[in-house]
Amino acid sequence: MPFEDVMSAVSRLLLATDTLAALGAELSLIQANQPGDPRMVAALQAVSAAAGFPDLSELPGPQRELIIGLVRMSLRQAADLVDDPGRAPGWAYTDPAILYGWGRGSAMVPAVLAAAPELADVRSFLDIGTGVGLLAVAAARTWPQATVVGIDTWAPSREAAVANVRAADLEGRITIRDQDLAAVDDVEAYDCIWFPTFFFTQDAFEAAVPRLQRALRPGGWLVLGRMAPPPDPVARATSTMRIVRSGGTDFDAKDLMAALEAAGCDAVRVLPRTGPAPMEFVVGQRATA
Repeated sequence: MPFEDVMSAVSRLLLATDTLAALGAELSLIQANQPGDPRMVAALQAVSAAAGFPDLSELPGPQRELIIGLVRMSLRQAADLVDDPGRAPGWAYTDPAILYGWGRGSAMVPAVLAAAPELADVRSFLDIGTGVGLLAVAAARTWPQATVVGIDTWAPSREAAVANVRAADLEGRITIRDQDLAAVDDVEAYDCIWFPTFFFTQDAFEAAVPRLQRALRPGGWLVLGRMAPPPDPVARATSTMRIVRSGGTDFDAKDLMAALEAAGCDAVRVLPRTGPAPMEFVVGQRATA
């Protein structure tokens, strides 16, 4: 491929990166209620308007915070990839922008799950790979009668999770454990288990599903999360690359359904897509008898 063609493609991608950064910068100024330099504010607003976002100030504060977190996470992960492309796949991030970016994005999951009739009244919830604990906090708020257990082995995330649970005044309902997926040995303990498969290897996933099925109460639900494949081939390849970089596996929905059925789950299916989260949820129910 000629160098001129490569540079033309790189220029288009650099433009997208600068546009994303400008969007995050404008939202950060709005969120912090900072005036900023008038010339720079006007320049940022011109970029946002040209990109199809004429008035970002209309977004509610929590939505602005979510987008800011995702922008920071994406840019920091991209820099980590360029700076250390040779490291082995695995979750090695300590940057709070990355940890909290994933946490804020995952906090949307409980509300999406609760919209399904069978998951409207969860009383005991297991959050696998709880990260900074924002999903666990969201679960406790989504299901006010539920107790929540979050497990994670990554100390920087787990320490933040403990602090976030304390800040939310939910220590009486949320327990954060230093526990590996392979060490889960609960029996008939949970109404719902959230398992984000994109953080785990094929071997870890296959070993875990039967164990998690045993941890469900009869009638309880195992929810397997996967990243929904984007239709654009570049977006799809990039999504897979991010998953592999983090030490996970880009599972196919059919394989997840087959694993649930092999473990003895009933009513296995993919929940209808709702909301902006780029995830797909494959669910299976432990038999009641």
